[in-house]
Amino acid sequence: MVGSLVKLYTDRFIMTPGPTEIPYRVKLALMKESTNPDLDPDFLRVYNETREKLKHVLNVREGSIYVMTGEAMLGLEAAIANTVKDGTRVLVIANGVFGEGFADLIKAYGGEPLIVENCEECWRRSADPSVIDRELEKHRDIEVVTLVHCDTPSGILNNLVEVGKVVRDHGSLLIVDAVSSIGGVPVDFDKAEVDILIGGSQKALNTPPGLTIMAISERAWDRIEKINYRGFYLDLKTWRDMLDNRGIFPYTMCDVLIYALNESIKMIMEEGLENVHRRHLLAMKASWRALEALNLNPYPSSMNYSSPTVTAFEPPKGINSEELRKIIWEKYGVMIAGSWGRLMGKVLRVGHMGVQASRTHVLSAFTALARALRDLGYSVNIGKVAEAIEEEFK
Repeated sequence: MVGSLVKLYTDRFIMTPGPTEIPYRVKLALMKESTNPDLDPDFLRVYNETREKLKHVLNVREGSIYVMTGEAMLGLEAAIANTVKDGTRVLVIANGVFGEGFADLIKAYGGEPLIVENCEECWRRSADPSVIDRELEKHRDIEVVTLVHCDTPSGILNNLVEVGKVVRDHGSLLIVDAVSSIGGVPVDFDKAEVDILIGGSQKALNTPPGLTIMAISERAWDRIEKINYRGFYLDLKTWRDMLDNRGIFPYTMCDVLIYALNESIKMIMEEGLENVHRRHLLAMKASWRALEALNLNPYPSSMNYSSPTVTAFEPPKGINSEELRKIIWEKYGVMIAGSWGRLMGKVLRVGHMGVQASRTHVLSAFTALARALRDLGYSVNIGKVAEAIEEEFK
């Protein structure tokens, strides 16, 4: 018994858009014996093996890739710290909470953000490449552009390849937050002509938070040398100079998190990237079908703009979203998420990332949502919800 709620589950399902559920094999990897990662040659071998696997997942052929100790915000700040100085003009594609958030980092390092795609309608759709093209044409002094591939608070997916082409045509540097897309959505670093791409361990890679993934192009290295950031922990040059050239880590790594990430990527490669991406698409379509059966409105204005890793939707009018989430978790054992920033209290989210993008997980999430809505007096047909999901996963 939890409060006045009868507990109706024995297994719990984490269906948030990060941190996510940790699969059994990754948990086992976390239990691997820890040595001294600064000195153990076997750890360096596993670390470099993990980097090579990530190059395959992200299609990084020419650039560098590193995995750093620190939650993905470390990577976002490092990307700005190493490419922005006083007076640098940066185009911020702000069609979401995290897209908008790049502006704060830019200002912290003396840059001047020019914010675009920040209207109410913009937050419900993918960024418009023609708008970005027009702004870059108008403001020829823009040196850097920032983009969030999947902005999880609104569940929006931006078109990485189209935006990348526009940015490259204007000669600007492209920094991409791909934290919530890596491992669930095709991310082609080379084809999209990305210069710095940031990922994290705790989303579709189903590893605990604490690791940042950084992919860096040769063009970006030229910029990094020019800016010459003078800090240490965020200095990307230190990684190239110490790890690539001397086989020494700039600071002590968390070895068990690397073992866990390595196992997670191994699972992805065993399944095959094509099937992994297809499974996430099915989870997204099933989620939209479930919302339709519940008469609930997705937040993105079209499924074409929705990310395969997370579904954002509006709670029914008159329903307290926090009370709803509490019932779903404490009575039915499924954790879903609210949202952030200007969407707090207005949007709920189901994360179907990594192992969560499965028939079992999606069924558990939306039938628990349906039951909790019924508990609060909302008219639902739970069988219709389950049938809609089964139809997509058949």
